[in-house]
Amino acid sequence: MPGRFSLTRLRFPRAFYTILILPHARSRFRKLHLSRGFLISLAGLAGLTIVAGLAAPHLWFRIQSQAAEIEALTLQNHELERQKTYFESAVAEMSSRLQGVESRATQLADALGVAGLPSERPAAGGPGPVSGRSRWFLDDEFESLEGRAENLETSFETIGRAFEERLRLLSSTPSILPTPGWFSHGYGWRQDPFSGRPQFHRGVDIVADKGALVVATADGVVSRSIRVPDYGKMIDVSHGYGFVTRYAHLNEILVRPGQRVHRGETIGRVGSTGRSTGPHVHYEVFRDGRRVNPWKYLAPSR
Repeated sequence: MPGRFSLTRLRFPRAFYTILILPHARSRFRKLHLSRGFLISLAGLAGLTIVAGLAAPHLWFRIQSQAAEIEALTLQNHELERQKTYFESAVAEMSSRLQGVESRATQLADALGVAGLPSERPAAGGPGPVSGRSRWFLDDEFESLEGRAENLETSFETIGRAFEERLRLLSSTPSILPTPGWFSHGYGWRQDPFSGRPQFHRGVDIVADKGALVVATADGVVSRSIRVPDYGKMIDVSHGYGFVTRYAHLNEILVRPGQRVHRGETIGRVGSTGRSTGPHVHYEVFRDGRRVNPWKYLAPSR
């Protein structure tokens, strides 16, 4: 519309700067027109270049430092992986060895008649495939191995007690000859050498020289050392576990009641006291208060 001010036709003069370039005297000078915006942009670019130039060394050293740190972490990671593999292998080997010891403990327990050992119910766990394990694998495995080791310790304590008990039983079981010699009469019915009538012989007679040593056939305590009409000089030894042994017709008694004796220890000498026809040892074995055949408890003396 005529007479009105139009914004579309409004123009603001752009700011320019003129730079005169004066060459040699014979050459024409030149003019270079630069806008303010261009100069501002150029100054900004120059400033950024300067800043970048100043920051570049710092960034380069930082990058180099980070690269060295990454390389060190990579080497450390490789070392940790190697150690992890080693420990996993060691854990697997320890688990295998523990399994062998557990199996041996079970065999010993079966031989000793012991049942219900803790090692027969080992802690759950055990090495599996290496791949796909959690980072807490070693902690879990060491805890499992520790539990199995504790079970084994308890099991071997039980086995040890059972073994000691078995040793006490063996040491208390008559197992040797009371004196070297030859057997004149055995356990059972025989003709009485004095009356000629049938009579049950309660032990075995071992003929030996008068004065030969007589030894205890098992560990025990002397319960009696006396002289009686039929047996003459006689010793009874209580061995425990229901065993008692008797040694009769001795020439000399070398122990006293209450004295502890061991298998093979001298307790008297061969004689012919009491109802006897010659030097020998009359030997009897009692089990739980009853006389038993001594034959199965006899072996050559040492």
